[in-house]
Amino acid sequence: MADGHMVYFGERAGVVKYLADQGYKCHPNFNPADYILELLNDNTIKQKLINAYTHKTRDDPTGKQIFGKYSRRTRADNQLNNTILNAPVTSERRWEATFLQQLSILTERTFKQNIKISLSKVNISQTIALTIFCILIWLQIPFSETNINDRIGSIFFGSVVWSFYVLSGSVSSFPLDLVMLSKERQSRSYRLLSYYLSKQIAELPLVLFNPALFTIPVYWATNLLPDFGRFVAYLVVVLLSALTSQSFGYLFGATILNVQKSITVSLVFMLATMLLGGFYIRHLPTGLTWLNILCARPGELPAGELSMCDTGDVPMSSIPGISIIENLGLNEIPWYANLIVLLGFCIVMRVLAYYSLRKNSRRNKE
Repeated sequence: MADGHMVYFGERAGVVKYLADQGYKCHPNFNPADYILELLNDNTIKQKLINAYTHKTRDDPTGKQIFGKYSRRTRADNQLNNTILNAPVTSERRWEATFLQQLSILTERTFKQNIKISLSKVNISQTIALTIFCILIWLQIPFSETNINDRIGSIFFGSVVWSFYVLSGSVSSFPLDLVMLSKERQSRSYRLLSYYLSKQIAELPLVLFNPALFTIPVYWATNLLPDFGRFVAYLVVVLLSALTSQSFGYLFGATILNVQKSITVSLVFMLATMLLGGFYIRHLPTGLTWLNILCARPGELPAGELSMCDTGDVPMSSIPGISIIENLGLNEIPWYANLIVLLGFCIVMRVLAYYSLRKNSRRNKE
């Protein structure tokens, strides 16, 4: 039954064949009950199935007898029957919960699902092992000119490693949720915006936990700069870099909606931006300088270097930190301006990811 109309009547085993005869073939691995619910959630398909069953009943011998009896009724009854049988199915679809209720429930569900993965023993052990390894390599870097590259290497590694880590995790988020999202959206369970925002809110503390767990001990153990203000600035750079990479992962996943292809694209993207980030090469060959525009995280390394190389009261043995900044060509804009660039990319990519997911979810529904 659908809105008081008969859609199918018969053996349970015959419903799949009946739907296939009407042009709606159920995939072998799909639950027929869920498939029927999805069909009936579409008003157009629902009306077609109602009309199909009505015509089937009229053409059946038993159905002809039934309709013959009805035809002998009064004209008023006939008009009522025709109205019921031929009236288009219209129903106002309303959300069963408010936007805030949807957001709250989905955020709680997403957080409970992801916390088991993000804070698993394997991931925590991996972070601790990486932290110990980096501390052993860069333990108490001296403030001397010969160790300038060591400092820059430590800054670069601290931001890039977590950009890789977060990007690889976020790129598969939407492709893996696609089937569940399609079913729940077709049943009008929640708005797409509620789902998308709940994912951002629930994953935010989980994404930042491991980079913070790594950066805090590594910063002080490697002696980057014994100043709390500089420490906070560097921590913000690392965390914002991770969030920006997550934004690109969301965009790739929402646009491609295929795990393998999304991972491939994100890997090429990450390697390209790492090369263009300013650590491996600072002066591109003539004619290739425009590639710097394609570097989606242009402020990441400069922001980290500026926050660390401007040593203030802790000068190098003979070269002040400002000279290093000028030599590296980092004196054009302040470090916080580079952070604004990163933040801009972070926000814009998330907005684009939402509209891409919205477009693809509609296409998948059709």
